[in-house]
Amino acid sequence: TDGGNEQIQMVIDSGVVQKLVPLLSHREVTVQTAALRAVGNIVTGTDDQTQTVLNNGAIEHFPALLNHSKEKINKESVWFLSNITAGNQQQVQSVIEAGLVPIVIGHLSKGEFQTQKEAAWAISNLTISGNKTQVAHLVTQGVIPPFCNLLNCKDTQVIQVVLDGLNNLLKVAGPDVEHVAAMVEECGGLGKIESLQNHENVEIYKLAYEIIEQYFSDDVDEDANLAPQAEAEGFQFQAPGTDGAGAGAAPFQF
Repeated sequence: TDGGNEQIQMVIDSGVVQKLVPLLSHREVTVQTAALRAVGNIVTGTDDQTQTVLNNGAIEHFPALLNHSKEKINKESVWFLSNITAGNQQQVQSVIEAGLVPIVIGHLSKGEFQTQKEAAWAISNLTISGNKTQVAHLVTQGVIPPFCNLLNCKDTQVIQVVLDGLNNLLKVAGPDVEHVAAMVEECGGLGKIESLQNHENVEIYKLAYEIIEQYFSDDVDEDANLAPQAEAEGFQFQAPGTDGAGAGAAPFQF
């Protein structure tokens, strides 16, 4: 599986995926590790190749894998999911429906830095591949504070991935952009983005400048004139796990 898409297809055509996926919950960590690496390699392929792994029930194994006692398995599990959230919206939805988003968000702020890095990729990919409702789910699950905290790290690639993700969150928010921007500001994210305007990396300081120019330059004027009720294009926020009936329990409701 550790080759191009042609090799991945040969593995799929052999019918081995259905035997590989159950090994994700094998009692021997060495077997789990190898199975996880193999299915992880397959989902770096095309959306169809990724779907084969999902069709064999792989996602069901990930609540346990993401909470595994071995940090290496946590990291590889988040890496696996970052390839799913880079897929199509149906694949993004499978991650959401399995309840994995809060666990991935948890990995943004705990564990080894390499795991945090994979979590940043998984979140950022979702902001690119997901639709408005799927991206709103990230916000309702509290992604913004731990995501913004990673802007303090020394890894320029992670900083860029997080800035891209924040830029996408704000872009997708539509009429609710002021509310999302306020959340970035409240957790100290705006101060971090402002500091990054002095970063030595050209891409980072340009993106930081663009985000501030686009979404934060008129704070004073806009405070008096916040966005009206969200229209169809905006985020429809509600408490996680409610169908609207319990919306009053939501931390915020547009």
